[in-house]
Amino acid sequence: MKTDKVKSRLSMFEKIFTIKVKLTISFLIAIALIIILGIASYQKAATAIRKNYMESTCRTLNMTGEYIAFGLGSIQDTATQLINDDNIVNYFSNTYGSDTLKVGNAKQAVKKLLSAKTVTDDFIENIYLLSDKTESISSKKIIDKGLYLGFLETPMGKQLQQNKMGVVWSGADAYLDEKLNTKASDYPMRFIRNMTAANGILLIDVNAKTVASILENIKFEKSGILGIVTGDGKEITVKNDKEAVFADKTFYKEAMKADAISGSQYVDYNKGKYLFMFAKIGDSGAMVCALVSNGTISKQADDIRLFTLIIVIIACIIAVLTGLMIIRGIDKTIKDIISVLKKASSGDLTVVFHSKRKDEFKILINEIQNTFTNMKDIIFGVTSLSNGVLTSSKRVSETTKSFQRSTENISFAMSEVEQGVMQQAKDAEGCLSEMDNLSQKIILISDNTKEISRIAEQTKISIFEGTQCTEKLNDQTTATIQITTDIIKKVEQQAQKSLSIRQISNVISDIANQINLLSLNASIESARAGEFGKGFAVIANEIRNLADQSKRSVNDIKEIINNIQEEADNTMKIVHRAGDVLLLQENAVVETTQSYHHINLKVEQLVIYLKYITDTIENIEGSRVSTLGAIESISAVLEEIAASSNTVNQASKEQLISVEFLGESSEDLSDNANKLLQAVQKFTV
Repeated sequence: MKTDKVKSRLSMFEKIFTIKVKLTISFLIAIALIIILGIASYQKAATAIRKNYMESTCRTLNMTGEYIAFGLGSIQDTATQLINDDNIVNYFSNTYGSDTLKVGNAKQAVKKLLSAKTVTDDFIENIYLLSDKTESISSKKIIDKGLYLGFLETPMGKQLQQNKMGVVWSGADAYLDEKLNTKASDYPMRFIRNMTAANGILLIDVNAKTVASILENIKFEKSGILGIVTGDGKEITVKNDKEAVFADKTFYKEAMKADAISGSQYVDYNKGKYLFMFAKIGDSGAMVCALVSNGTISKQADDIRLFTLIIVIIACIIAVLTGLMIIRGIDKTIKDIISVLKKASSGDLTVVFHSKRKDEFKILINEIQNTFTNMKDIIFGVTSLSNGVLTSSKRVSETTKSFQRSTENISFAMSEVEQGVMQQAKDAEGCLSEMDNLSQKIILISDNTKEISRIAEQTKISIFEGTQCTEKLNDQTTATIQITTDIIKKVEQQAQKSLSIRQISNVISDIANQINLLSLNASIESARAGEFGKGFAVIANEIRNLADQSKRSVNDIKEIINNIQEEADNTMKIVHRAGDVLLLQENAVVETTQSYHHINLKVEQLVIYLKYITDTIENIEGSRVSTLGAIESISAVLEEIAASSNTVNQASKEQLISVEFLGESSEDLSDNANKLLQAVQKFTV
């Protein structure tokens, strides 16, 4: 009962874990690995995209903040220059008093200076100089009187009164906008500071178009929000949104209080997740701020996820279809084989296997079919032999007596064989010793051949490196020849220039002769003039001296030119000789390179022959091992034969006794032959 239960359990186990189930599990594992690969690839890509986007955007904001800070710094420098300008200081300090001409000239100079600053500095829109002592001046039209005193009553004016050296960056001021006839949208920021040498203030409006152009030139995400927030909460955004985006938000206030110049963090905005980035603009209190939707940042990652999902689905579908096709084909073929084998197991050996497969199953089916064919041939043979066995069993009895006589002769012969085998065993031991010595010599030759092969390989590498060095030397020689040719050309050009200088010196010599002749004529004329020509005689004498100096200088130049010409000729000869030597060197390098190539070919042939010898020695070593093993086996067999011959001798005596029982066995053989014939007749062939 227990055996039947075990068999039933094994049968259930075999039904569950069939080839079909195993292949299905294998394909499912492959599909699971593809899915895991897709998920891991998406996660890594998404993380890298978010990080790169955040770093690049923060870097862009930092550069924007630094550029705007640079522009605001230039405004501060301009303000310092203006308040220290002499015309501005004298005008607003009322230095000229009632001198209207000087006052007018100073006012005109100040206006030109302000106009020049607004034109040359892209960050400056307008400049205002306000005072209560004299008339205020600006780069725009006339300013409302009493503006300065009214401004001092405002909180900002009082702040500047308390700190004379302080400066203010303002985003908007209602009082100044009303009096200056401006709007907060006309300028992003306004710079305000006191004039140190006079009672007055300096206002500089930042150019709104310049700041807007900077923000628009940033390649920022269209769905994001980019802008500048001043220290007093004014926002300048690219989309010109009227409602506040940053100023009233907690994350903006925390960024303002932070010591970091720039930073980023994910925040909640408009019921969504956004990336907030900021970069402070110098000491102005303003910041460049940006908000980007998390969905925008993850868009590329989502595209990768979709693409990965599609690829994974396609791969899974292909894997499933391929698996189903393979499993169905294998399952059908196995079922067909089992069906035919069941018929064969019942004794029908005429069955034929049919399959259209071209793989290993085709080979298996052919081999099974061949097995059945061979079985049919065996059964045919057994049937025909069964009758022969019946006839032979009768002859066994007659042969038994003859066998008894032969056994006695065998016993005598085995004694002689035993002596011969013992002698062969001794000879085999001597041969084994000689083969062992030969083995040691073969191993030594193999090691030496391998060492020679290794040296040949190193020589080949050295020749290859030498060939490369020679080729480099050849290239350098060619370059040197080209440089020598260029030097020859330069020397020839210098020789031509020296000839030109000689011609110029000849011209100068002719001029000196003319001057000398002119001085002679002047001396003659001065002698004729008498007392009135003395001064002219002095000049003529100086001209004559100048002409003589020119002649001497020309002679010196000619001598120098002759020396240069001679040196150039010598240089030409040397360079030509150097060129000839370099040509010979180039030919020698080429011949050396060819020699290296020839040596390299010979070494390669040597390596091939050495490899052939090494392979042959390895084959000899294998043959040596096989031969050694064979001799050892022969020696062992001979010893066993020697021992067995003695045993056979004794067995032959015992065999005489066994022959008596052979008669009885022949009768049993006849009965068994009849039974075998009946069993074979059960098969259908």
